[in-house]
Amino acid sequence: MASDLRTKKRLDRLRQQADALLELTQAINRNVPDSALFALFQRCLESMGVGKLALFSRRKEETVWGCLIEWGYPTSLPKLANASEVLSGKAHAIVDGDTEVEFDLAIPVEHDGDVIAYVVMGDREEGRGMSPSIRYVRFITTLTNVLVVALRNRELTAERIRTAGLERELALAGEMQSMLLPSNLPNDGHRAFSARYRPHDHVGGDYYDAVLLPDGRMAIAMADVSGKGMPAAFLMSNFQAHLHAQLDRSNTAIDDLVKSLNERVFGSAGGERFITLFLAIHDPVKRIIDYVNCGHNPPLFVPAKGPGTFLGEGCPGLGMLDSLPEVGVGQLSVEAGSKLVCFTDGLVEQENTDGEAYGEHRLQQLVESERGSGCEVLNTSIIVDWEQHRGVADPADDTALLTVHFS
Repeated sequence: MASDLRTKKRLDRLRQQADALLELTQAINRNVPDSALFALFQRCLESMGVGKLALFSRRKEETVWGCLIEWGYPTSLPKLANASEVLSGKAHAIVDGDTEVEFDLAIPVEHDGDVIAYVVMGDREEGRGMSPSIRYVRFITTLTNVLVVALRNRELTAERIRTAGLERELALAGEMQSMLLPSNLPNDGHRAFSARYRPHDHVGGDYYDAVLLPDGRMAIAMADVSGKGMPAAFLMSNFQAHLHAQLDRSNTAIDDLVKSLNERVFGSAGGERFITLFLAIHDPVKRIIDYVNCGHNPPLFVPAKGPGTFLGEGCPGLGMLDSLPEVGVGQLSVEAGSKLVCFTDGLVEQENTDGEAYGEHRLQQLVESERGSGCEVLNTSIIVDWEQHRGVADPADDTALLTVHFS
């Protein structure tokens, strides 16, 4: 009879454990919230007499072990910077300042060879017979493994969803950005254009344009919006639309145009993003260029003869201030054979494997040495030289290049 009773009790325990495991698995499959899983986990183990338990785990990218669930201890347990050292020691105590919390048993829970959790257990009161924490240690370890692996799989699934969403966002931003760049630049008897654009893995907001004005002048723009992804692409799209609308009014002074653009960018971004811009207007009759540099990398102007110069006259980037109190306007005489090389920071700030930037000086030397070349040939020479400098170093950013030859 005693043997039959022991067998019956053992079968009841196994049935109870199987039911608990099935209930937890079904809850995981129903995708119930984490809080509900923790409550179910606690209820299962408390019904077996486990009076004290704390479950420590961590995210894959974190180093600190947090306590996911605890019961039966007199105080909340702290995060652990080194769980293996604290829980594997002989003291059997977690110390937090002046507080010391004792425990009976700490079990590492492994998955695919890695420790993914620690179960810290004890009995609420000392009593006769084997402790439930010891008696059911294998089942507790199994149940904990199921719970923590499910939580980790949820974390990985959420990360995959976020990654897929980000990839889709970047693809859409890339499509939007490519639509903003002109497919054909308006070459005529006064000016010839050539452009190159190399996007980075993370889509930014590089933008260039050349717009023929109603009175025969030409607006030349190179811009870069801060930030990446769809927010940057939307801001640049809004900026391009407003720029074109303003350029349709050929009598607008360039400084007033820049002030209007600044107000539009600040209104759209609320000061959280900004746009650097170089804007020039070429008058082929007067043979002059009026320009404003709004915090952008200074373009290089190389005359038919003599040294080149970088064009920095202007104002802060658009959208940094709610209004621009003053806008500096530069002016240049433009003779036949002169060139204007506009670019974004991805060109001159690109470093090689030694950490050396390509730099403005190297660009100026190359352009001055090839000032007699056409725009397309010159751009090819710049990109080849840039690639030689970069070597095997990864591109740091988007790279846009717009070269203008004046006749």
